Amino acid sequence: MKKIAEKCAVLALLGAALFGAYAQQDAEPKKQKKVARVKVVETVEDAGAFQAKNIDIKVGSVRYLMKGHVGSYQLYAVPESGLQTPLFASYDEFTSSFYDLKIGKRIYRLTDNVGTIIGVRADVRGGQIVYVVPNKARVFVKFEKMDEVEGVESEIIKVTANVFNKGKRTETFALKSVMDTVLGEKHGLHFSSAAEPKINTERQFRRTDEMKWLTSSDGKTSLQFLLDGADVSEIEVLSISNKDFLKLPNWVPSIVGERTFDSVLSYNNSALCINWPEVTLAPGTGQSFVYYMAVSTDGAPADGEKYIAWHEEKFGNEAGESGYSVKEFEDLYNKALELYQNGDYQAAYDVIMGLWAVPEHRNDRLAQLKAMIEAELNRLTEADYDAPAELPPSAYEDQEAEEEATEPDSGKKTRDSNEDIKFDVNSITAEQLNPAYVQGLIDRINALENSDGTIDRGEILRLNAELDAILEKLRQ
Repeated sequence: MKKIAEKCAVLALLGAALFGAYAQQDAEPKKQKKVARVKVVETVEDAGAFQAKNIDIKVGSVRYLMKGHVGSYQLYAVPESGLQTPLFASYDEFTSSFYDLKIGKRIYRLTDNVGTIIGVRADVRGGQIVYVVPNKARVFVKFEKMDEVEGVESEIIKVTANVFNKGKRTETFALKSVMDTVLGEKHGLHFSSAAEPKINTERQFRRTDEMKWLTSSDGKTSLQFLLDGADVSEIEVLSISNKDFLKLPNWVPSIVGERTFDSVLSYNNSALCINWPEVTLAPGTGQSFVYYMAVSTDGAPADGEKYIAWHEEKFGNEAGESGYSVKEFEDLYNKALELYQNGDYQAAYDVIMGLWAVPEHRNDRLAQLKAMIEAELNRLTEADYDAPAELPPSAYEDQEAEEEATEPDSGKKTRDSNEDIKFDVNSITAEQLNPAYVQGLIDRINALENSDGTIDRGEILRLNAELDAILEKLRQ
């Protein structure tokens, strides 16, 4: 009986071991199959794919922390000692620093807005954020570390915000940025500028040629905003106030001269707000707004003005050498756009070429309108006047939608077959790697997921499978 019991015990142990081995064999493949899903929310031409997640990277002596789910950002100065210092307010997930976009008369708070699609990505020079107001606009913000320049001790960061019209009609757009600074609040001297060494009360400026820069410093770390010269964009208004007043719905903040940086909700809390001039954008065109920041540590003064001087000497003052103010440029651009929309292509072309003659004017927005006008002129000079005109970029989505709607049902896949579709990475073509094609996929996925009607899960699965294969191909 004892031997039988021992054999039973051995068999039980062997059985448990075999069961464990088989269970492990079954579990391991399942574990391998579990792949973290990447949520791509937008693809920007020449920039890449943006994801709804957080990024945390260090470039040079600055750490970039950006939150993809709310669209907020924080920058930290990291000196050689390694003890980092935040450059902006850190409460409420950094949302006291934000961007507002005005389309027509409607204002959109881009940060922490449920109606806005938000994504972030890391770049070798810094961090980037994209905000998309569905079917209306895209704002692409890029923080970019500049190469070191001899004689300039501060780290220079270029900030570019591009507003792009994703709608189907010409519209007016305006952008503003509120930045909740903290360094000066600790030091007792909130700001200083080239014109005023001490600023401890509210101010509002329509010009920046005298102030040139605005610095917030705690005596050890300094953050300097470079607001004049080089390729810095002309502002409409610069306001310095308590952060609560800058969050109010007034598009241009209401400032009370000599009022301190206190409010009912917060004490000694200063911030700045940049309003850029309103621009008119045709569908598929954009406009960029630029400023620089200089970051210094270990008690060294910020010397970003030296960088601006170097930039102007090497590249020229792009804002000043053009011979036009921003308003004059916009007036001429809008005149060309109106002539184009009225069918007077030759007159529109003459106005555009007058602007195009100045190299500093040659931004993406002007280039796209120029291309649209040239396409119409080329069409009219062809022998066959019945040939279809080249569509402006804004019309491509409509044309593709109409073509898709006319496809026979037999060419479409059923929901059941969609659920089983798997894309082979090696079958991805060059056309599918085109940013415009990838953006089309993302837009369709977002449209299906946000549909008010019955959601076609099969179609969403098929599109996501194709998108995953494209991303995998891009990683190779």
